[in-house]
Amino acid sequence: MDPRSTTRESGAAGALTQAGIGSARRRRTSVVEVRELKTLLGLVPAWEDLAAAAIEPNVFYEHWMLIPALEGFAGEKDVRVVLVLIHDDDVAGRRPRLGALFPLERIRTFRNLRVSALGLWQHVHCYACTPLVRAEVAGECVAALLRWFQSGEAGASLLELGSIAGDGPLRRLLVDSCNDLGLLSMATDAFTRGLWSKSHAVADPGSAVSGELRRQLRRKEKRLRERGRVEHVALRADDDVGPWVEDFLRIEASGWKGSGGTALAGSPAGRRYFEEVAAAAHHRGRLLMLGIDFDGRPIARRCAFRAGEGSFAFKTAYDEEFAAFSPGTLLEVDSIRQLDALPGVRWMDSCAAPDNLLINRISNERRTVQSLAVGTGTLGELVVSGLPLLRWTHQRILKRKSTETKEASTCRLQIAH
Repeated sequence: MDPRSTTRESGAAGALTQAGIGSARRRRTSVVEVRELKTLLGLVPAWEDLAAAAIEPNVFYEHWMLIPALEGFAGEKDVRVVLVLIHDDDVAGRRPRLGALFPLERIRTFRNLRVSALGLWQHVHCYACTPLVRAEVAGECVAALLRWFQSGEAGASLLELGSIAGDGPLRRLLVDSCNDLGLLSMATDAFTRGLWSKSHAVADPGSAVSGELRRQLRRKEKRLRERGRVEHVALRADDDVGPWVEDFLRIEASGWKGSGGTALAGSPAGRRYFEEVAAAAHHRGRLLMLGIDFDGRPIARRCAFRAGEGSFAFKTAYDEEFAAFSPGTLLEVDSIRQLDALPGVRWMDSCAAPDNLLINRISNERRTVQSLAVGTGTLGELVVSGLPLLRWTHQRILKRKSTETKEASTCRLQIAH
């Protein structure tokens, strides 16, 4: 984030401090860029109101997760938070409302081309980038952002909205608004990942997991119980979250993530980020943590966050000394039962990689995650229209490299023999 502030930003923060809820017959929109963390902190009340009224929830873009992420991971990146303000002109004295929030990063080389672009900012621990857009005025807010981009004020001819929900209402609004404004858009990447939904109601949610897997897990837990005391534990509202956070960080760092340098505790920024967001979520009743203890020793922990009518899985860690007993898998099944008991929560996004065999095996639905590229002007339209050819060329290059690698390996084996 740029440490500099502007009068325009400060005015936006002040105007939104007491933002209200409601609709008006006559309203207009404006777009403001915010680059200073201090200004974002002044927007917190309006930001919370926006998150609660969003057309699609995204816990990763709520203030208590995004601000610590910007502090810890933005570094020298050119990140700005673009706000769409709603001005209700026929309601005297009403301050502008926060209609939408888009964290954007300037991308210097789009798809290895010497073309700059703006894209939704995604740090290493962010698994969903669907922006927060107020449901009541979603169409107007999306159109306002795209007009701002089209006008040239964004300073880019390409806009990539990556890792958004591809099967949600916001994506449809984006495509429709692009069509209405004459902007060329195209889906650049898409994949599906596991999602658990309550719509498939069963007496015992855990029974929806295949019989074979349940039998395997029962046998493994039985063998573990033969060696000591096994407890399935869950964080409660009145618990001290600190020990849970420390246990999670320690267990994660003891395994392959620790040796590979990707564990949260592997960097001061990662540790600080998790400590802050876990404490903030617990304070709000939004933190879901489960665990397995063996003879009083924590051997597995799972963390997820609630948002609206859904929840987002964050991370699971287990002590690799107990890997043969599948404690991580046991926790995933526990999480399904936990979801069923949560009032007002209808689904759980696994936030897992598309090829995660375990999550795919126990999920009862899929979530589509998609990226949408939008171009304006001659250059932007040229790049967007050429994306299918670029994708095809990239795939051909990868396939050729794979074939050459296999041929080289075969040749070396023949020589060796």
